Amino acid sequence: MSIKSNNEIVVQDLANFRSREDIILDISKKKIVQQIKLQLETNNTSVRKLAKKVGMKHPQIVRVTSGENYNIDTLIKILDALNLEILIKEKNVDDPLMKSLI
Repeated sequence: MSIKSNNEIVVQDLANFRSREDIILDISKKKIVQQIKLQLETNNTSVRKLAKKVGMKHPQIVRVTSGENYNIDTLIKILDALNLEILIKEKNVDDPLMKSLI
């Protein structure tokens, strides 16, 4: 009997309730949120200050930082204000988490 990693257990549990596409979207959003929050912390900036800097309302920024739905324009404005950019690369299909979703 093999021991499953936490990621495998989470993916298996989620897969029982959600589609593969929904899981991949959720993982991707969480990665984006982590980077934005890390940059906010690094810059010692609050969500309110960021909202003011990009000319958006606080709830719009909160939607992004909580992983809710948002449009690409909003994301790009936030990333630009934080001196971040989007990098598109091929998925690492050897990643155990991704393998479990394929």
